[in-house]
Amino acid sequence: MNVNAGSRLAWIALLMLSISAAVNVLQAQRIRALEGRQASGISLVGRGLPELTGAAPTGTPRRIDLTGAQPTVLYYFSPSCGWCDRNWANLEAIAAGARGRYRVLAVTSNRGTSEYIRERRITLDVLEGLDENSRQAVGFSLSPHTIVVSADGQITHDWRGAYTPRIERQIEDVFGVLLPGVDPAAAR
Repeated sequence: MNVNAGSRLAWIALLMLSISAAVNVLQAQRIRALEGRQASGISLVGRGLPELTGAAPTGTPRRIDLTGAQPTVLYYFSPSCGWCDRNWANLEAIAAGARGRYRVLAVTSNRGTSEYIRERRITLDVLEGLDENSRQAVGFSLSPHTIVVSADGQITHDWRGAYTPRIERQIEDVFGVLLPGVDPAAAR
């Protein structure tokens, strides 16, 4: 190989490395810009949500009125969601710390969750088999999804996805509790 060919290869390698670094910087900026947004880009805050219809884990039909004496925290989960499993300790901490100030309800579109609830020692009230109208009214599509509904039925907070450090801090501020963080051992 002559000197010119070696120099050209070195310049090409340097150019490729520069382009790769620039692409990485742009991707990092895009990710940082997305961190503060909802996954779908549409916040549910301000939407009215008066009730949900589904069933108790025993199969008994249930209608949950979300208006009343205190706000309600809804945690939408799926038994097949690894991040949902990782968040249960956080939800139990919210329920314990917010006792008397908030009602905490775990909600799923799935049916037959009693074994799942028992295996994970979930003490929260669970509404399963959430009907399609209720699911669409609240905007649940991906799990996990946590929202707060005021006593007059208006959504006041909307967190989608796993409890990343940013979401965890927001939740701790809203409820005045210290969360244990996600449980990495709970992932399937």
